[in-house]
Amino acid sequence: MLRSHVEKQKIPLLPSPSKLFNESAFAVRDPDGNQTVYGLAPDGAADEPAPIHGPLQHVTLTSTNMAAFEDFYAGKIGFAVSDRVRNDKGQVTTCFLRSNHEHHTLAVFLKTEAGLDHHSYEAGEWITIRDWADHLATLRIPIVWGPGRHGPGNNLFIFIKDPDGNMIEISAELEVIHDRPAKEWKHEPYTLNMWGPAIMRS
Repeated sequence: MLRSHVEKQKIPLLPSPSKLFNESAFAVRDPDGNQTVYGLAPDGAADEPAPIHGPLQHVTLTSTNMAAFEDFYAGKIGFAVSDRVRNDKGQVTTCFLRSNHEHHTLAVFLKTEAGLDHHSYEAGEWITIRDWADHLATLRIPIVWGPGRHGPGNNLFIFIKDPDGNMIEISAELEVIHDRPAKEWKHEPYTLNMWGPAIMRS
């Protein structure tokens, strides 16, 4: 069922996908026009050694239509909903979705414009966030948010900005989920950062 749905929406891949994916990769567009690519690494491909652990953990987007976004990724592509955040009107302002046992590989915030909010990299353990912070300090790249702890996902984090102003998260100890129903959280700063100030999106 998933295969036939995806094939109907199959579109050309991004340029030069062979460096990242083998020939079985495919891409789809969601209701907001985001193109997501799914595939396996080419045979024999190996990650280049890095001085500090930091593979991609999750991507967070923004959307004007949370119901359509969730229906597409959970109802059609096959992601599972881990948590939702609701405001006092009952409106979903954040949705966290997973494609494996980690709390989220994809998340979405309600905003007046659809787009990218941030991308996050897995540090592994809390002590590695310290190593990342020290490494960033040697490069004179300031931490703009954190350290902190998110409520949904329970992960520890720091945020930096790239030269274009895009937010980048370094995350550690994200919740692992094997079998539990989706949780509901209150839309408030504490949910976004249990340790201190929050950068609210909605």
